Amino acid sequence: MGHSRRVLLVTNDFPPTVGGIQTYLHEFVQTLDPDQLIVFASTQDESATQAFDRDAPFAIIRWPRRVMLPTPMTARRMQEIIRAWSIDTVWFGASTPLALMASAARRAGARRIVASTHGHEIGWSMVPGARQVLRMIGGRVDMLTYVSKYAQMRTRRAFGLHPAWSSLQPGVDIARFSPNKEAGDRVRRQYGLGDAPLVVCISRIVPRKGQDMLVEALPGIRKRIPTAKLLIVGPGKGRKSLIDRASALGVSDSLITTGPVPFDALPDFYRCADVFAMPVRTLGGGLDVEGLGIVFLEAQACGVPVVAGDGGGAPETVRPSETGIVVNGRRVDEIVDAVAGLLAEPGRAAAKGQKGREYIQKEWSWSVRGPQLAQVLFDGLD
Repeated sequence: MGHSRRVLLVTNDFPPTVGGIQTYLHEFVQTLDPDQLIVFASTQDESATQAFDRDAPFAIIRWPRRVMLPTPMTARRMQEIIRAWSIDTVWFGASTPLALMASAARRAGARRIVASTHGHEIGWSMVPGARQVLRMIGGRVDMLTYVSKYAQMRTRRAFGLHPAWSSLQPGVDIARFSPNKEAGDRVRRQYGLGDAPLVVCISRIVPRKGQDMLVEALPGIRKRIPTAKLLIVGPGKGRKSLIDRASALGVSDSLITTGPVPFDALPDFYRCADVFAMPVRTLGGGLDVEGLGIVFLEAQACGVPVVAGDGGGAPETVRPSETGIVVNGRRVDEIVDAVAGLLAEPGRAAAKGQKGREYIQKEWSWSVRGPQLAQVLFDGLD
């Protein structure tokens, strides 16, 4: 891969800001030669941004606003960067709305335009005005990438017939997310969980993720596994309503909610689990949907069997009957059967966990997923 081929990543979603798309882009760009990459990103936190940019191995140019919009002023600055750095490919880290600047990028000399979709475009595709934006973007870019077949299927028509499509699914850091019983036991001691059969869910607390359904399932799980506990990890305004509902159901003593936990501690919260469960479901008449669900991949990398809801792209992360179970995220009885069934048979659960670890190593590690990016960005430029 020659140094002559350069890519400009244009994005609102980049560290030090924390979030799913930020992590996705940052992990992927680390698979490129840093001399090939220039990042053009917005500025959310000035002092944190300065420190991050100073230590980055690639060039980062900041737009001095919290949100970058596809205005003529932004487009002009992008064009200046394309010309100054002899950019070959412009990569819009999230297609909407910044990829509306695709034509401006081409006029400045970019030979290839790629835009990534993440699942939120499904909502755009269902709203008339926003749907036109997708059609315009589809007509201006060379390639769109998708994180799940489900998300592509839901948005493909809205983007029109012009662009090519390619899968660009994220990888998992299999050194960071790995089995480690001692580390998991430390979390158990910290929360007074002992050796209780433990179900863990790690995510923002929002209705789509299904933490509410796990609480609804808790009485049924306890009926079959009386000492079972549910550990819900992550931030969100819904935390209090989960606690209140557990109280109303008479299972308060089985629910532990941690609130937000430090990024570095995250793997240990997977490691303490006997089962990882997140019964995601699609809400809002199809508007509110799970694009993929990287937590399922991280759990399997830690050797934990998973129970995944059938919403959005989540089922694509699991090998049903081998590494976990896919359930209807609206059916309490299915959630109870899947979770209690695994807790009741620790040997079967551990075997699924081991298979899950092997599956992630073989199909989702960065050594497997990383090379996709260079292909998507530079294909056809030679």
